[in-house]
Amino acid sequence: MSIFVNSVASNGKIYQNSSTTESAGSAAETSGSSKSSNVFGNILASALERCFSDSVASYQEKLEAEQNKADSRPASSPGAVFQMSESMDAIFQEAANTYGVSVNLLKAVGMAESNFNQYAQSGAGAQGVMQLMPATAAGLGVTDPFDARQNIMGGAKLLSQNLSMYGGNIDLALAAYNAGPGNVAAYGGVPPFAETQNYVVKVKQYMGSELTTGQTVQTKMAASGRSAQSSDSNDKKDEGLNFLADAVERMRVQAQTV
Repeated sequence: MSIFVNSVASNGKIYQNSSTTESAGSAAETSGSSKSSNVFGNILASALERCFSDSVASYQEKLEAEQNKADSRPASSPGAVFQMSESMDAIFQEAANTYGVSVNLLKAVGMAESNFNQYAQSGAGAQGVMQLMPATAAGLGVTDPFDARQNIMGGAKLLSQNLSMYGGNIDLALAAYNAGPGNVAAYGGVPPFAETQNYVVKVKQYMGSELTTGQTVQTKMAASGRSAQSSDSNDKKDEGLNFLADAVERMRVQAQTV
């Protein structure tokens, strides 16, 4: 409904004010424009949703097919381990890099302790390449002392701890490795045991030569984490699809509220 307001000009004539009519007409045009935008938004959202639904369905079918294929394979038990061949020299180098210990020192200890024999066992009960005592091995996280990788890594960790304890003093670190830190503390240095003193000398002599084990050993490795990685990848894809679905829904809601 149009409303006309009369106004009086300075010359006394009465004029009919049509500004309200124009405003009403402008509002009608805006309403029409909003309705057009609403319709267009709904059409666009519907089109996107249809295309998106097809993509989701295709992706889900592919994902289900891959899952069925994976389910048909024999599953590994959660604690499954596999054996692999490794160079013992490479293991020593990796241990040196991991724990910041000279590879020459690590190999010298391995040579002096067991002559690089991963199955060595002393009368006192020390085991493996680096001759770790069972309690010491357990404290270092070694579950199989006769596994060359675990044993060498454990020995490297112990030597690293000793070197840190004695400010990088190799003699004291080796003495503690052989006789225990308690004896080093009790005697204020390398204990006066012939075995320990000869051990320190022998290891340092070996350090001066280029030692190589020349061995390939069988080590154990936990079941591959590939399946878990694949699962993570699928989770990321699902998150992306959910994000797009939410975007389409937001577009529809915005179109309806314009």
